[in-house]
Amino acid sequence: MGIVRFFRPGAHVRALPLLAAGLLLMTACERFDAGADTPSPALVTALQRGVNLSHWWTGPAPNPVIRSRHALEAADLAGIREAGFTHVRLPVDPVRVFEAERPGVLRGSEIARLKRDIAAVMDAGLAIIVVMQMDSEAKKRLFASGGAVDVFASQWAQFARGLSDVPEDRLALEVLNEPETENPWAWGRLQRGLVETIREAAPDHSIIVTGAHFSDPTDLTMLAPLPDGNVIYGFHFYTPHNFTHQGASWGWDMWRRMRDLPFPSSPDAVKAAAAKADAGARSHVEHYGQQRWDTGKLRTRIQMVKQWAGRHGVTAQCTEFGVIELASPADRERWLGDSRRLIEEAGFGWTVWDYAGEFSITRTQAGAQVFDPSMLDALGL
Repeated sequence: MGIVRFFRPGAHVRALPLLAAGLLLMTACERFDAGADTPSPALVTALQRGVNLSHWWTGPAPNPVIRSRHALEAADLAGIREAGFTHVRLPVDPVRVFEAERPGVLRGSEIARLKRDIAAVMDAGLAIIVVMQMDSEAKKRLFASGGAVDVFASQWAQFARGLSDVPEDRLALEVLNEPETENPWAWGRLQRGLVETIREAAPDHSIIVTGAHFSDPTDLTMLAPLPDGNVIYGFHFYTPHNFTHQGASWGWDMWRRMRDLPFPSSPDAVKAAAAKADAGARSHVEHYGQQRWDTGKLRTRIQMVKQWAGRHGVTAQCTEFGVIELASPADRERWLGDSRRLIEEAGFGWTVWDYAGEFSITRTQAGAQVFDPSMLDALGL
């Protein structure tokens, strides 16, 4: 989930068969050398059950969401492993590891500290996905004229080279968290170039790629598979967004004005929420009820990815899914449990969002983060 997320009704349901065909044709003639032919089986196994650590290497340092500059200590990481997780996903903002005035210059002290944190994760018995996470304005610059793409490619070359000595069966490198562009042509072209750059610097590591926009299932199915076999295809799952993001203070304004939306939904189930909603939001709440979201409708979205991955013979991974804490605890647990089971049923590994923050599956207790038992139950742990 990006630092800023917005959603417009209908944005993810456009039918673009010609676009998909065009992207496939565009990449069919492109080939570049890879080290390993496929993702490491040990890595794929380790990516079965994970949790995002979104506030460790993003935002200011120290980050106000977490309780210390270093965020997680050995005991925290041991607790993650003991809870039953097998990996973590670590978003890293380039501004944390590259010089502010010279964004193409890696800060040696920071990459060394990051590698110590990665080593601590692995010492706890966990694998790790490291993903670049920019703010929305920085992402926009990637798709505008200027040198932002060249700078980002240079950053990735240095970053991947700096991490290339980390065992490839314990580390995956993800190109960018939620590109936020609605232009899949532009993203497909940009991502392919970045994968080539990363591959040159880290020949044996698995690279995680995503679809455009916010990396939803539909976004992934618009992506043409890359000629590099050692690639994992990531997607995010927050369907239906009006439920998972209800009450959010950022993103689409209607989310802030929606509360007490249930899951599953029906016209009767949303009556109380609609009665409390303001006039502008009421129709959206009622529409959510009319959509009748249930486990079956969630399954169709997950199966979309399964069919796409099966057709192309690639490995897919749900790198984010979760529900905001403002949803009712019972409905939050129900959606999380249903989604997790559907993801597993499709044969995908998953990484829940989030260890801390608005989607947190932990609670602060006596100065420490402890897992909410109901969330672990929903995750089958």
